[in-house]
Amino acid sequence: MVKHILFDFDGTLVDSRALLVKLYNEIAGQHQFRKIREQDLALLRTLSIAERVDRLGVPALQIPKLIIAGRQMYQENIRTLHVVPGMKEIIARLSSHGLKSSILSSNSEANIRTFLKNNKMEGSFKEVISAKLLFGKHHAIRKVMKQWGTTPGRMIYVGDELRDIEACKKLGVPIVAVTWGYDAPRLLLRGQPDYLVNTPGELLRTLLTLA
Repeated sequence: MVKHILFDFDGTLVDSRALLVKLYNEIAGQHQFRKIREQDLALLRTLSIAERVDRLGVPALQIPKLIIAGRQMYQENIRTLHVVPGMKEIIARLSSHGLKSSILSSNSEANIRTFLKNNKMEGSFKEVISAKLLFGKHHAIRKVMKQWGTTPGRMIYVGDELRDIEACKKLGVPIVAVTWGYDAPRLLLRGQPDYLVNTPGELLRTLLTLA
């Protein structure tokens, strides 16, 4: 029986894909990387992060520095972002059923809390946890389980990327993959998520059946 729900942030709760493409293209222009064109998006959604980086010609060693710059630029544009339609109401419904929701994201805690405040959702989540490393979510999830004194079977993760699925698989934590975020359904299926949902309403039904 699930008691704790960990939500990813970008792509899952907030519709930030267009902003991140815009910010990446600004950085790409400064560093002579290949920019993302509108016609590239469908293909890029089917590729893993490593495959995207290779296709765009971004040196792997520069990624940590670029992430830091991107977070600062993200903060400057955060008022342009909106909650994925329906997700605000779903978080409230889950709370009314006694389920505790938290956010675990590779975005910064400051960015996430600013967004929640702008959208009047400050009290919607038990905690906001930042996984500092791009591929370090399993470390952050393990730390959360230890702090909460819970087991993999008592929690579930909701995310929109293959790396979310891979992190959960390392720990035996069930995951619901959502198809409206960054990664395409066929890429998500490559990771074999426990559940795959196409709408917020379907997500709510899935989570309530596990509670």
